[in-house]
Amino acid sequence: METYFDMLRAIAEGAEKPTRIMYKANLSWSILQEHFKSLDALGLLIKSSDNGKNEYHLSGKGFQVLNQLSSIMEGLNLQSES
Repeated sequence: METYFDMLRAIAEGAEKPTRIMYKANLSWSILQEHFKSLDALGLLIKSSDNGKNEYHLSGKGFQVLNQLSSIMEGLNLQSES
């Protein structure tokens, strides 16, 4: 759950390109790619390509899930201080 939260939060904070998301969420490339597939299948991401370069944005559902996860993490005192 924390990995998904970190990825969604990174995208919401403006990281659009996979490498930026990977660094902000502190993930390896292979794990990032697996999670992109899951988040996309759940309808949480909008993927766009420009000149063969992928960018990711949160869908409306992605923002809702991020807000719900933020509330849960805050309630559990797991959300890191930003």
